[in-house]
Amino acid sequence: MNEYKTQTIEHLGLVASMIDELGIVESIDKTIKQDKKERKVTIGEAVKAMLLNGLGFANRQLYLVPQFFENKPLDILIKEGIEPNNLNDSVLGRALDSLYEYGVTPLFSLISQNALENLNLVPKYHHLDSTSIHVDGKYNSDEEKKEGVVHITKGYSKDHRPDLNQVMLEMICENSHGIPVAMRALDGNSSDKISFEKIVIDHIQSLSKTTTGTVVADSAIYTANNLKSFQNNNIKWITRVPNQIKENKELIELIDGQRMTPHSKDERYSYLFLGNSYADVNQHLVVVHSTLAKERATKSVSRKLEKLVDKEIKEFNSLKSTLFACENDANRALEKLIKKFSLLELNDTKIVKHKRYKKAGQPKKNQEPDFYEYSIESNYSFKLEPYYQDVWKKSLFTLATNDLNIEPEEIIDAYKNQFVVEKGFRFIKSPEFLANSLYIKKPERVEALLFLMTLCLMVYASLEMKIRTSLKENNEFFINQKGKPTQTPTTRWVFQTFTDIHILSIGNTQQIVMNLKDYHHTLLRCLGRNYQINYLVF
Repeated sequence: MNEYKTQTIEHLGLVASMIDELGIVESIDKTIKQDKKERKVTIGEAVKAMLLNGLGFANRQLYLVPQFFENKPLDILIKEGIEPNNLNDSVLGRALDSLYEYGVTPLFSLISQNALENLNLVPKYHHLDSTSIHVDGKYNSDEEKKEGVVHITKGYSKDHRPDLNQVMLEMICENSHGIPVAMRALDGNSSDKISFEKIVIDHIQSLSKTTTGTVVADSAIYTANNLKSFQNNNIKWITRVPNQIKENKELIELIDGQRMTPHSKDERYSYLFLGNSYADVNQHLVVVHSTLAKERATKSVSRKLEKLVDKEIKEFNSLKSTLFACENDANRALEKLIKKFSLLELNDTKIVKHKRYKKAGQPKKNQEPDFYEYSIESNYSFKLEPYYQDVWKKSLFTLATNDLNIEPEEIIDAYKNQFVVEKGFRFIKSPEFLANSLYIKKPERVEALLFLMTLCLMVYASLEMKIRTSLKENNEFFINQKGKPTQTPTTRWVFQTFTDIHILSIGNTQQIVMNLKDYHHTLLRCLGRNYQINYLVF
C-alpha cells in the first residue's frame, strides 16, 4: 500500500529560489571558514533556514525553528538529507556566532555586491538612514561594556519608547527597489551625525569596483566634519540642510518674495537654484517649496493662531472692562498690553472719562462729580502678515549636493525617494516578521540577528523587483486583491496568494503540487525555471 504524506511549501519556494539567485549561501560559505566534516548544515545553509523562517511570517524564536520546518519540504527548500532537527537552536546559534566573528557589516557588503551583480543592478543613488529597535532582556550594562560589541542601552528612540533598551540599525538601500546594500549595528545611544560618516565611506569603497553612486541622507550627515571627509574620499552626496544652521536661516529670509520655478513633473514642488559653499565645500543648493509642507504648516500655524486669538481677545476684553483712577493709569495699561499683543492691532482707541458720585441716586442738575474714572474704548483687527510669512518659511526646505552636474529637479526627485529606507525599516519592525523586538541572550548574536533581518529585506525587496520586471517583460499579469490584473503586485500579496499550496507525496516515487492556480503558473513561468522547479513545474 502506498504511503501518503503532505508538506507545506506555500510561498517559501519563491523565497528559496530568490536566496539562490542572490547567491547568499554561496557567498557566505566561500567567505567564512568552516569544518564541513563537523557540520551537516553549512553556515550559509543555516542562514538560509533562518531567512526562510523569518520570511515565513511565523514569528518563531530560534529554538522553535525545527518546529517550523517539521512539515516543510527541506529537500527542495535547502538541500537533500537535511532534517528539521538538524536546524536546532545550537546549530543556528553557532552560525550566528560565526557571522559575528567574521563581521556582519563587511559580510553584508560582500553579499550585496554579489547580489547586485546577479540582479544586473547598478544603483545611481544610495539612500541612508537609521532606526532604533528595542530589545527585551538584560544585556551589557555601562560597567560591563565589551570592546567591539554593540552596546544595548537606552538612547533617543525613533519609536518614541525612551524607557526601553535598544540597539540602532543603520542601513543603505539602492534607489529603484529599496534593496538594502549595506548595514551596520550600533550602540543604542549612537548619534547619526557621528556614525553616518563611517558606513558611507565603507560602503562606497566596497562598491568602488562596480559603481560609486550618490549617497542620499537626511540632515544628520550635513556637518562640517562629514562634508570634508566625504570630499577627501571623493563621495558624492545629496542631503537636506538643517534648519538650525545660521546660513540656511539667512538664505530662507533672502528668498522671501522671489519667484520660484515650478517642478516640470510634480506640481507639488517649486524651487530656487543657488550656488554656495559650506565648510569649504563647493555645493549647489535648491530651496524647495512644498505644497504638502505648506498644508502641514498651515494646520500647525492655525492651531497656534486659535490659541493666541482666544488669549489676546480675552485680555483685550478684560482691559475694556477695567476702570482706572486716572487717565495716566489707563494709558500705561493700554501701552503695556499693546506691546504684549502679537496678533491684535487696536484701532480708533480712546480714553473715556466717567463722572462718579458718592451719594446714591440721581445727581442734581449741574452738580459737580465727586471723582472721575477712566476706561478704554477701542476696536481691533488682526495682524496676519507675520503668520502668512511663518507658513511660507515652514513650507520651504533646502537641499544641498556636492555633485555640481546634477540638475535641480533631479536633486529633488532623488531626495523624495528617501522613503525607500523608511519603508524597509517598517518591514523589518513589522510584528509579523521575526519579532517586533529582539530577545536573544548574547549581544553578539543580536548584531548577527540584525544582519539576518536586513538580509530578509534584501530577499523580499529583490523578489518584488523580480516579480514586477518579469511580468512586464513577458506582458503578463497577476491578480490584485480585487481579482483584477496587475503587473505591480506587492511581495506580501503574492505570498498570501500562495497560502495552502502543498506537496502531496505518494510513496517514494510521485509528488504532486496541490492548489496551484492558473495565475500561479503564469507567474512561475515568467520568473523562470529555477522558480518552477521548486513547485515541480517542469
